Amino acid sequence: MMRRKIVRPERPAATKACAISSLPRSVPPAWTAFLVLAASLFLVPGTAHAQSDFKVNGVITDTAGAALSGAMVVALAKPDSVLTKFTTTNSNGIFVLDRLAAGEYILQVTLIGHETIRQDISVTNADADAGTIRMSILAVDVDPLVVTLDHVPFLSLGDTLAYNVRAFPTRPNASVEDLLGQLPGVEVASDGSIKAQGEDVENVLVDGKEFFGSDPKIATKNLRADAVDKVEVYDKESDMAEFTGIPDGEEERTINLELKEEARRGHFGRVGGGLGADIQQSGALRPVLGESVPGGQGPTGASARGARVPYTGELTVNRFSPTTQLSFMGKANNVNQPGFGIEATLSNLLAGGGRLPGTGGGGLTESLSLGLNASRDFGSKNWIRTSYFFSMVDNYQNETRRQEQLLGAAASSLVNRAATTLSDNSSHRLNFNSQIVLAEGNELRLRGNFNASGSGSEGTDLQQRNMADGQFVNSASTKYDTDADNLGGNAQLTWRKRLNDNGQSLVAEARLNAGNSDRARNLASELLGAGEPGGGGRDGGTRDILQEQTNTGRDLAHSVRLSLTQPLGRSTLEIFGERRAVADDEDQSVFDILPGGRLLNNRLSSGFEHSYTYWRGGGRFSSRGESNRLTLGARVQHSALSGTILDQIQRDREVATRYTHILPSALYTIQLSNARSIELRYSTSTQDPQIRDLQPFADNRDPLRITTGNPDLAPEYTHRLRAQHRFFDQFSFVGLLADASVSYTSNNIAQSRDISSGGVQTISPVNLGSAWSVSGGANFSRPLRWLGASVNLDYRVSYSVSSELVNQADNTSTALQHTASIELQNRSKRNFDVRGGASLSFNDVNYSLNEELSQGYLNTTMNGSADIYLGAWTLGTSINYRIFDQNLLGPGQNIALLQASISRFVLGDRAEIELAGFDLLGQNQGVTYTNSPEFIQERRSESLGPYVMLNFTYHIGSPAGGGKGISRIRG
Repeated sequence: MMRRKIVRPERPAATKACAISSLPRSVPPAWTAFLVLAASLFLVPGTAHAQSDFKVNGVITDTAGAALSGAMVVALAKPDSVLTKFTTTNSNGIFVLDRLAAGEYILQVTLIGHETIRQDISVTNADADAGTIRMSILAVDVDPLVVTLDHVPFLSLGDTLAYNVRAFPTRPNASVEDLLGQLPGVEVASDGSIKAQGEDVENVLVDGKEFFGSDPKIATKNLRADAVDKVEVYDKESDMAEFTGIPDGEEERTINLELKEEARRGHFGRVGGGLGADIQQSGALRPVLGESVPGGQGPTGASARGARVPYTGELTVNRFSPTTQLSFMGKANNVNQPGFGIEATLSNLLAGGGRLPGTGGGGLTESLSLGLNASRDFGSKNWIRTSYFFSMVDNYQNETRRQEQLLGAAASSLVNRAATTLSDNSSHRLNFNSQIVLAEGNELRLRGNFNASGSGSEGTDLQQRNMADGQFVNSASTKYDTDADNLGGNAQLTWRKRLNDNGQSLVAEARLNAGNSDRARNLASELLGAGEPGGGGRDGGTRDILQEQTNTGRDLAHSVRLSLTQPLGRSTLEIFGERRAVADDEDQSVFDILPGGRLLNNRLSSGFEHSYTYWRGGGRFSSRGESNRLTLGARVQHSALSGTILDQIQRDREVATRYTHILPSALYTIQLSNARSIELRYSTSTQDPQIRDLQPFADNRDPLRITTGNPDLAPEYTHRLRAQHRFFDQFSFVGLLADASVSYTSNNIAQSRDISSGGVQTISPVNLGSAWSVSGGANFSRPLRWLGASVNLDYRVSYSVSSELVNQADNTSTALQHTASIELQNRSKRNFDVRGGASLSFNDVNYSLNEELSQGYLNTTMNGSADIYLGAWTLGTSINYRIFDQNLLGPGQNIALLQASISRFVLGDRAEIELAGFDLLGQNQGVTYTNSPEFIQERRSESLGPYVMLNFTYHIGSPAGGGKGISRIRG
């Protein structure tokens, strides 16, 4: 693999460590302020309304008297034609407008393809009957004055939540990612990952078609918001479930971007770039290590960027038609803008998974990405989707960690850690998906993925451990460099054959997965006070590790599934059987580098061969009514695990186990009204141990925290129950999305930590009793007409119980997290767009083995943005201020990220020139907090510092229509 080199930063000497003392738990009164603010928004009276106790009902038919379903009926209050209430007709053409105040109204009826009807109606002191209203076929264009759903934010349509993009105006040139961040119930993290109603979004489709494979970030980061007409959120069924018509529990939370008609026919995209200059070198991370750490130098505090010139460049071209989608994307930059799929690339820095010491994510990234996507429909049921990616990534990370770690019933330590990592990676990915109709009722679907990658990395990891009273325990200085190559792919073939006219079908599916990895590593560590491996006291001396390590792995898995489906009126019954086989083998060789040459380390060198086979059989029953659906299922799974440990010291060891599980499932959904739906889902599953958990290799990349597998692990068994409620009042524009879930796992795979008197930890996975968790949340939104604004409230809570062993003593930890946020924004976006909000995250962590370490802490984020539109000019600024609890791990810097820009549209609004400033206060850092049964940790990583950049963007085509280059916010 070809790799690019980046400049290695200089490393100044580390400074003396700071002692961290345990502080009492305290929670600032920010929660009280938040609740008072939230309540005040709803207690302030709005415009007074008359009592709304009356109804208007009627029937909508065509000129022949046939009922028309789905017609929109709107009550417009006289004399200003203000939309007061609206509804749609049911399958019998009947409509009811309820909660109307007495007064004079215009009754307006619209339906696509039919002429708009308007008639006066009076509501006095009784319900009104509009009688039968007949609609004729429309022979001319739709009246542009027709009141539509343009400003209804979202509707719950069965199992789909449909957002109307027109209700969420975005800034000029906004991406789909910017649009999604405004939708109630949708969360977009800083890395671009998406959650919808509390679940991770795994797919983003464009007009129902896969776009650049299954990476959801590609569409959201690279498509323009003004090309989208509607956003749909639903659970996409697997290929098998689509063919059988019965949910199989493998649904993926999916977002579908329905494009505007103009974007579906023609081409659009953009080309642009920018050059900039650093305002100053980024600020150093606060040193956390003392001079006593062997190895001399700590992590760099100066920026790794040196005299770099910030730059960006991109080209995106989309050519769509009703049957074809063609897209090309190319991006290059050194300002941490991952084009697409780069996060996945960075996660493969190590073949076979895992993470290098000290690495986490973020840092400073320079990248080049190229992608090609092609989709073609051949009729209504034959199609092909394919995409190819190439990416090159250079990443530099400089981070510090502060950690309070539990060591026993009366023991804890404070760990200070600093690390630098320099890595480069290149990868190729190819995705393929197609469907062919062989004959009527005979369909075939084929999916495939192929990937090849190579990576190299090098870095240093310095750490020091002290007891809570400040007594020195041990320290380690580690240097490493790694080269790795990965090759892998998978394929899935699904076939359906309808056996007779009543719908009886045979469905078969075959899957194949294969992979190969090769990794080589040089490791050098200097340990102080750690003693010898496996025991010994603190000898106060040093111990050196100098090794060459190689690791090769191969895996192959294949499965076959056959099912028979039988329709029973409005119900369907399925009977199925399945067989799956997995084979893995991995070899690790470790050589100690001695003055006399290389010597095989028999204790760390080993091999592992593992095979797993299971048989499944069962049935499912699904019944669908007009407004509800019920699915019940059960399967029996018999599994067999066998393996061989190739030991360099003792004789080879054979491993063999067998298990039988019964796995029931249930799903119930009901559409209570056009505004409200409920879903209940129960599922069970088994989770087999991963090969990294089974293989008995000792991983000493962190010499003070050695990990090893356990070939005697048994599968986990998990029960999950989830409930979801969706509500949106079309009349008041009040929306409420709520969900709750609980999971219980028996035979839970946890960790066992054996801690020597020298402070060296040896960690292995074990089956340890049970673990469970509960989570839930709600999103509430409504307009504040008296303020000319809208408000969005979001609250999520999670509670989990898990265990670990510490020197064979049980430690049960509980973690409770509350996250509440509020956002306000103006409703009319004609002249300006102002937003502001705050988010509070309270965490409470408790440990049964050492209650003195239990902690409660609160982190707060406040943000605001403002854009002012002055004709062709746009002035914009935003600030994000993160406040961290200073009582958790000692004082830590709060972070304010300030950005500002000024831009102008030129060339008839087809092009934009922008001058932007990033991190104008010079405080940018990546900060994350982690809770686990073992520790509470704060991680800070160096990120981009202040810079200014002049950008130019030219828009190709017109997704917004009208022949103009872009869509501006007009109201």
